[in-house]
Amino acid sequence: MKRWTPRLIGAACLLVIGWFAHGLYPDGDSNPSRDGGMRRGSTTNYRGGFGFGYGEEGSGERTVVPVEVTSSMLAVIRERIRGSGILEPERQVNLLSRVEGSVDSVAVEEGQLVKKGKVLCAIDREELRISEQVARIEKEQAEAGLARMEGLAKTRAGTTKELDDAQFALRKAEASHARALIDLGHSQPKALFDGIIIRRRIEPGQYVRVGDELFAFADFEPLRVRLHLPESEIENLELGQFCALRTESDAPVVAEGTVERISPVVDRESLTVEVLTSFPDAAVTLRPGSFVHVDIITRILENRIVIPRAAFLSNDGRSRVFRLLEDGETVQEIEVVSGYENESIIVIEEGLALGDRVVVQGLEDLQDRDKVSVYREIPVQVDSLTVERLDSAPSEMESVERSRPNRARRAGGEGAKNGSPGTRQGTTGVTEPDSSGTGDSGGSGTSGG
Repeated sequence: MKRWTPRLIGAACLLVIGWFAHGLYPDGDSNPSRDGGMRRGSTTNYRGGFGFGYGEEGSGERTVVPVEVTSSMLAVIRERIRGSGILEPERQVNLLSRVEGSVDSVAVEEGQLVKKGKVLCAIDREELRISEQVARIEKEQAEAGLARMEGLAKTRAGTTKELDDAQFALRKAEASHARALIDLGHSQPKALFDGIIIRRRIEPGQYVRVGDELFAFADFEPLRVRLHLPESEIENLELGQFCALRTESDAPVVAEGTVERISPVVDRESLTVEVLTSFPDAAVTLRPGSFVHVDIITRILENRIVIPRAAFLSNDGRSRVFRLLEDGETVQEIEVVSGYENESIIVIEEGLALGDRVVVQGLEDLQDRDKVSVYREIPVQVDSLTVERLDSAPSEMESVERSRPNRARRAGGEGAKNGSPGTRQGTTGVTEPDSSGTGDSGGSGTSGG
């Protein structure tokens, strides 16, 4: 009996294994690796899962990919250089005391607008007035002494030295009187230019010494921003170019200005060039000291076809988009020539027509001639400062299309019929064969950037 026990156990194990195998492969196919884990001819297709992209020819179905599309649009592009900095007033002055004494009165408050020449405060006027009177008396006394010595000199009763001393005494008295007058004037500090009081340091009755700060006032028209830009970015900068001021990078424009000065030298430490921009009306909505963003418009590109940057693919030396065909269910992979681009949009110089619908979401799952399901169509999102939409009439559109290079207007022609990838859709919808008869649209467009 002991001799048969191992054999019985082994037989039982074989039976159990066979039962499980039959449950896993009811059709008798016990080799799951023979067709890649899924039976060929199955209509189920999960791209990117553990099945194939396509079933056997004639027996499978292509995947319908959900996508989001947008239509290319016509726009005016304004190329820009971006920078940021601190708003500064045109002029700011810290007014210091030129005399010593107690503050008799204060005539202005913080935030008050003052005109040039306005008296801002009074410092110990009575004492300084007395000092001026003493200096004036000494001057009159010196004048009388000099006149007496000149009379003696005529009668030869006085010496030349006495006459010289009288002249020096008069000059000294005149200087002392002039100094007293200046001190009396400094006891009433005045605004040196039109501006706003931004800080007041004194109160009536306070004792001040020479050099103590009394007020700070500034001229807010215009406000300026100093930008420090890389040398490589200032090649197209010029004096007088239009500037736009924003409080945030993508916020609405709050003020407009111009480029006022471009430094002729490069800073050795930061390797940047200082650019001074001026905004005459910025003080209406902003305060000096605010951190702001500045866009400098360097060039304007008229009548460009624009698509979202998200719709553009560039790899392996190829630039392409997926265009939705007229049936609304099939996409075509098209090679394009791009131009100017920024964070949100890109200009298509060749390859797309105005109004072509391109895929912006779901690109990673697409191949040429794939079937798609459009679940949403959205407009191109643009910054109104740098991209101006053009609502053109048909005649104007045709004029724009005719101005584009001939190779950009060559339609997909035979390539579109044959479904070959990379076919370019012409902007007029008419095939124009070249002189060689090949229909090749080779060459490259001029970059808008």
